[in-house]
Amino acid sequence: TVRLWDAHTGAALHTLEGHTDSIRSVVYSPNGVQIASGARDNTVRLWDAHTGAALHTLEGHTDSIRSVVYSPNGVQIASGARDNTVRLWDAHTGAALHTLEGHTDWVTSVRYSPSGAQLASGSFDNTVRLWEVTSGECLKVIEGFSEGVSSVAWKETLGRVYLLTGSGDKFVRQWQVVAEGAGYHTRLRWMSPHAELSVTASVVDGVRGLSEMNIRLLKQRGTVVDPLTLNKLAVVESSPSAEQSSGPRLNKTLKFWSKSRN
Repeated sequence: TVRLWDAHTGAALHTLEGHTDSIRSVVYSPNGVQIASGARDNTVRLWDAHTGAALHTLEGHTDSIRSVVYSPNGVQIASGARDNTVRLWDAHTGAALHTLEGHTDWVTSVRYSPSGAQLASGSFDNTVRLWEVTSGECLKVIEGFSEGVSSVAWKETLGRVYLLTGSGDKFVRQWQVVAEGAGYHTRLRWMSPHAELSVTASVVDGVRGLSEMNIRLLKQRGTVVDPLTLNKLAVVESSPSAEQSSGPRLNKTLKFWSKSRN
């Protein structure tokens, strides 16, 4: 079942029944009036968020649903499943629109770009694929993961579009997605496991590819940038009280490691 609760009081509102196996993903539509749920019964179900009424059952997947998401304008739904496919659906009628094929293992996460024109899918085949939503065409295959990709997310800032990925190799990666002609190019901006931050091809002065939090962190650690070539990062000695230390790199990469406390 799916259960709806009052977020302020904790009171139970509705119990949405209809799935015949465990539910793996639930999401509200952008306007909050509809809910989509994906389950191990190979279906996606659409519900009225106010009344709890069942609206549509989306059938077509041949294995368990792992991820469901609405497009930013709420008119389309994407679902990723263990049958290695992504399917696109009309959110109002429940009609099937496209089946996106290319992954060779489970699809674990699907997310629309901020504009809604592209879709990213992460898979246990160690890749992320970018798709054109209107045609269903695969625009780009992002590789470089040593284990499956379990989560993808988008953000747009200062006119640039970025894709975040989380994978079984214990790395979070941020990619910049750049339109080039009729296709797209992706640039790895940074990658970080839990104990280490590695920043690649990013500039502190001028703020490229880094969050404000990471910029402050780098500046606190004494990072300076060659303003002429923009291809050198140098680090001065950390203060004795700093919890992290760093060393210089001449390959456009700066790494931080946590210091152990004795």
